[in-house]
This record gives sequence, structure tokens and C-alpha cells, in this order.
Amino acid sequence: MNRSQRAKLASRTAITVAAVTTNLATGLATGVAYADDESPAGSLQLEEVLVTATKRSESLQTVPVAVTALTAGVLERGNARELGDLVKLSPGLTIAYGSQPGNFAISMRGIGTFSNGIAVESDVAVVVDDVPYGFQAAAFQDLIDVERVEVLRGPQSTLFGKSAIAGVLNITTAAPTHEWSGKATILGTNDSEKRGAFTVSGPLSDTLRVRLTVSDSDYDGNIKNITTGQKVNGSSGLSTTAKIEWTPTGNLTLSLAPRFNRNESTCCVSPLTSLTPGLFYQGEPAFPASTVLAGIPIGVGNHYIRNDTRPSGGDSKTTGGTGRVEYHFDDTSFMKGHTFASISSIDHWRMFDYQDIDGTDSPFLLGFPVAAPSGINSGAQIRGYFHAKSYTQEFRLTSPDDTRLKYVTGLWYARNDLDRYLGRGPVLQQASYLAQSTNENYSWYANTTFDVTDQFDLLGGVRFNKQKISYDFDNYNVHPNAHFDGANQENSVTGKGGIQYKWTPDIMTFATYSTGYKGQAYDLVSTFTAKTAAQMPVPHETAKNYEVGVKSSLFDRRVYLNLALFHTDFNGFQTSVTNTLPDGTFLTFLNSVGKLRTQGVELDGAAKVTSNFQLNGSFAYTEATVAKFPNGPCYTGQTLAQGCYTDATNSKVQDLRGKPLNNVPKFKGNIGGEYDQPLGSLPFDGFLTVAYRIQSKVNYSLSQDPRTIQGGYGIADFSIGINDKNDHYKVTAFVDNAFDKNYATSIGNGTAGFSAPGVTAFGSSWGLARDSFRYFGARVDVSF
Repeated sequence: MNRSQRAKLASRTAITVAAVTTNLATGLATGVAYADDESPAGSLQLEEVLVTATKRSESLQTVPVAVTALTAGVLERGNARELGDLVKLSPGLTIAYGSQPGNFAISMRGIGTFSNGIAVESDVAVVVDDVPYGFQAAAFQDLIDVERVEVLRGPQSTLFGKSAIAGVLNITTAAPTHEWSGKATILGTNDSEKRGAFTVSGPLSDTLRVRLTVSDSDYDGNIKNITTGQKVNGSSGLSTTAKIEWTPTGNLTLSLAPRFNRNESTCCVSPLTSLTPGLFYQGEPAFPASTVLAGIPIGVGNHYIRNDTRPSGGDSKTTGGTGRVEYHFDDTSFMKGHTFASISSIDHWRMFDYQDIDGTDSPFLLGFPVAAPSGINSGAQIRGYFHAKSYTQEFRLTSPDDTRLKYVTGLWYARNDLDRYLGRGPVLQQASYLAQSTNENYSWYANTTFDVTDQFDLLGGVRFNKQKISYDFDNYNVHPNAHFDGANQENSVTGKGGIQYKWTPDIMTFATYSTGYKGQAYDLVSTFTAKTAAQMPVPHETAKNYEVGVKSSLFDRRVYLNLALFHTDFNGFQTSVTNTLPDGTFLTFLNSVGKLRTQGVELDGAAKVTSNFQLNGSFAYTEATVAKFPNGPCYTGQTLAQGCYTDATNSKVQDLRGKPLNNVPKFKGNIGGEYDQPLGSLPFDGFLTVAYRIQSKVNYSLSQDPRTIQGGYGIADFSIGINDKNDHYKVTAFVDNAFDKNYATSIGNGTAGFSAPGVTAFGSSWGLARDSFRYFGARVDVSF
């Protein structure tokens, strides 16, 4: 960041902080709802929230990390029912949706890896009860029995490993209770979403406790398939989690947490929003667009398609479990106050995916001129599967909280065995391959805080990591079959250093410098060739992050206001560039971008305006740009005058230096509030919640395609209900996207295979979110 940029950013920060502080002081807050509102009746203080962002339990307001904590109450008020809903509550978080569930990608502060390949790690780790998902796509499940979600922004490689170079979603599920309790929830909407969940928890003896949660969901979707009469772009699933906790002595706790998830998703359909008139599918006169797309009202807001097979989606199952042993050293031990933990896990994720790649219900292959009419009475499709087996083992030692030197240190091992089979055809970019990859990681880490004085702390951390990766790739689409394999290993060191100063017991500042690392990768997709193999592996990715933060509790803890100012450089950023071929086939190619830069300001806040009224929200300003990428991709139709030229390899490229990253809005924020209304002698009280989120325009294409821009928009959600005074039941009616503001999670620029002789064809399509259209619903919670 040069002097001019720093001055501009500091000016923006000062103006923003002053405005937000003034608003909060008058009871109008901005910031994300990270404080639980389960404070005692009549209390004018916000509830303290504990987080494990540094692998020890600390107050959110004292931990020197840019983190937003979303409690169970916040998730419920925000209607966050699955992982993808978290983007509504955390402005620094975005999700890129691909052609099937196996290539979804999470981004933090604009940084996230998008890839169809299994041998490319994510930039954002998803960790549940100290265990990371070995393959990020497996994390896209329902959020059930969640106690808290911590959104840790910026490089977290030192504590959470090399898949956390851009951030971490640290999810903590609820623990077994010491008294018997339970909860049942049912939810339904006017567009046929149905959900039900049941939890029971309690002691089987003085030393043994259990918890069981079962959740079932079903949602057809918000896109209509005219051919079958069915809805798509939805999902259904069953999730079961359990926890068994045994404390045979006061110092020793053993727990076992088995889990199961089944999900069937028709998630990845993109209806056409524009298309040049007079076109034919694959240019064949027998298949005019007027017939192939009959009944589809092409235009803004279109949610109709024609598919003769199952649309794009995937059916997955996850089975696994975590075993945990914790031993607290007693006061007579030389390790007085320390805690030793062993955390072991095993998970197996399987997904069968399917895609109707021609996007029509016409048997166009009857007339498709491969060499002569093929005579195949069908369209084109993809069928495949993913397998991911993950094993982890962590040994952790945590020092006591009441010493001047506090530390967490540990040993970490992880192994991921992955394979991917894909069959595409019977014509149209035929492909058939099996890719297999294994990665193993061995690490030692340590994180420390040294209290120089009661107010001034030194922060430090380091991680040594050894990675071993290997792959096998069999291409069955050639004769004889082509086989490729390879193996590599690499060592890395990441670290963190900083200072923390407590101006008062309620106001703290921190400044940190941290580095991040993500390992080498292989581009194991259908475009893999001998030339690609010779260029493997794709080099590792690194990050350098500078961060300054302020955390404050104001007006006798009636107001929380947290701020973070960050500047991060990424070198060798790994990402797949997408390309839609003229026949509609969607391909990706892994690139190592020279350098990216992301910088900005983030604010989180909450205010207890009265004992019955709480406001909360968040705001993020993010400048994410390409600092170096001389051979970036061109967009369809881009000319030399627009910067696209042919390089020495006869590829169309452009220099993307200084261009904004795709899928990163500059401004994003939300504000929400809940008002509780006592109803006197009635057995229940009333409540009203309001949430509004807003973001600036965003381009979904790294190539800067002007036809893939989503304009800025705002979404308003409302709910109203009653709550039993004894908390035995709660009834909520809600409306999401109350003003029916349509918006896209992705925009494609392509003709979906339509063309005509001598005609320059254009077309576009959009991906729909769950709340891209207004819907209503009701929820009933019963506790016992």
C-alpha cells in the first residue's frame, strides 16, 4: 500500500468510525449481530460472548483477532438454516457457486479458490469442533445444533493450517447438558420448503451425558422445469449428530461424536435471461430456439428451463466421527493448570453428480454433425462421482489463563484421499477420466501471549508444516488409455507477531503481522494432458497480512463496537478460470495468478438501546485487486481495442493488472434489530425483528466481462411472533426478501450452444439464491 492509498484508506476509516460511533451513541447501530441477546430480563447490558479463535476460550472483546461470532440466537433470527446463509450475516464472506456442488467455493475478504479439481485446496477452512473438512464441498450442509459460528478473517495458517490462508469458519456445536432438556422445531414456507429438527440432551449417570440431534429438510426449489413439471434449484437432506461425554474423574473427559448427513441437491441451474433472436441449437435448422426453448419467458427474472434429464446437482452422503480426550492437570502436578487434549477424526464423503450440459429437452444428437448425423436419440450430459476420506489427529497443550505467559502448542497430522470420476458425452467435448490424489500434512504449531504489563501484551505464533502430495490420472477418452502420475513434497513456515494494548478495561487495540501458506496443487480436470502434466505441480500460494484493530465495550457494556483495518498481499494465487465453449460446455483451467492485493475496513457492532430493544449489524469495505496477472483470460467477444490479444501460444489473453477481483463487492453491510414487547397478563410476550442487508455492484467474471455484472441491491427480511414467558414455545412468522428484489449469485455470458450462420450471437443466464424471490414462512419451536 503506497502513501497515497494509506492516506485515502485512513481518511475513509476515520469518517466511517466517527459516523458509526455517533450512530451507536444515539441508539442507531451498524455492525453484525455477534452478541447473544439471551441476557436477563430487564438487563441493559449485552451478553458476553466467548470464542475459541486462538484455540483457547476467550472473550470476543479481548481476543486480538478480526472475528465475528454468530451465536445460536443470531443464526435463528437471521434464518440461517444452512452454510450458504452465513453470507447474509457476515459481510466479509462470499460464496461462488459452480456448475455442481463439488466446485462451490468460500471466499473471505475477496479471496477464495474456485476449482473443479480435487487436488486444489481451499483458501478458507471450515472447522467443526476442531476438525476441518478435508474437502470444502462437503461443508455445504444444514446448520444443526450449532452453538456458535466464528468467522475469522485474514490468514489463519499459523493455528489452523494451510487451508486457512484467507480465513476460517470455526463452528462449535452444542455440548451435552447436565440436566435433561430437549427442543423440537418445524418450519414451512409458501414455496414448499419443509424442515423439522429434534434435540434431546441430558445425563445417563453422574459421569455420563449424551446429546442427539436429528434434522430433516426438503425444498423443491425456485426454478420450474417445464419439461417434467418439477421444480429444481433446491435440496433435501437428513442430518444426525450425537455426542457422548464421559467424565470418569474430575480431571479427565472423554467424548465421542458420530455424525451422518445425506443431501440431494438440484442446485446448479442457470435460466436464460437474454438470447439473440433467430438462433438454432448447435446451429442445426431442425432445432430452432423458438422450439427448443418453447414456453420459456427469456428475460430478467426468468426462472423456467427445459431439461430432459436431471438438471445439474449432486447426491451426497457423509459419515464420520470425532473422538476427544481432555486431561486437566491438578494443582499438585508440575503442569498445574495445563490442559492436554487429543482430538481424532475420520470422515468419508461421497457424492454422485449429474449435469444436463446441453440445457434442453431436445434430442439434438439425432442431427448433430459429428462426421455424419450421429443417430443418437438423446442430448448431452455429465455423470460422475467424488470420494473423499479424511483422517486427522491433533495433540494440544494449553497453558493456564492466569499466568503472564499464555500459550497453546500442538502437533497435527492429516491425510486426505480423494478421487473423482467424470464421464461427459456421448458427444460435445467428450471426456472420461479418473483422478486420484492424496495429501498428507505434518505440523507443529505454537501461539503465545506475553503480558509485559497489565495493559501491554506481546503476541507471537509459528507453524512448521510438511506436505506430501501425489496423484494418478487416467484418461479413458483416448486409445490407448493415457496414464499420468506424480508426487511432490514441500516444507513451509508461517508465523504471526504483534502487540496488544488495553487502554481501559473496556477498550483494546491490537496490531499484527501474519503470513499464510497454501500448498502445491494439481489441475486434475478434463483438460489434463501430457503438456499439463509436465507443468505440474502448480506452485504454492503465500500471503502477507498487516492488520490493526480496535475492540470496545461502551456505555457500561450497552454498546460493542469493533473495527479492523487490513492490507494483505497474495503471491501465486491459485484459481480456476472458467470458459464456456460455443457448444455450451463449461470448462475450467487452473491458473497461478502472479499477485493479488486485498485491503479495507470492517466494522462490527451491537447496541442494547433499551432492555427490550437491541440493534446490531456489520459493514465491510473491501478493495480486492489483481496486482499482477499478465496472461489473464479474455471474455467472449473482447477485442484488441478492449485489451485482448493473441500470445505466443496462440491463446487469447489480457493483462489484468489493477483490475478488481471477481465476486467481491466493494461495499457490503447489514443492520438488524429485535424488539421484545411484554404482553402483561397474557402467557406469552411478542417480538418483532427486522434485518436489512445491502451490497454494491459486483462482477462475477475475473475477465471483467461487462455482461456479468450484478448491480447493487438491498434485501429486507421481517419476522414477528410470540414467545412463552417460560420459554416453552415460540411461534414465528417471517418474510424473506420482503420487497421481492431479484438478484443473482452468478451471471453467465454465453449462448448455451445456440448459433446461426452469419449471426453474432449473445446470451446470458443467472444463478438464483434461495431468496432471489420473496417468500413467506412460519416456524414453531418447542422446548422441554
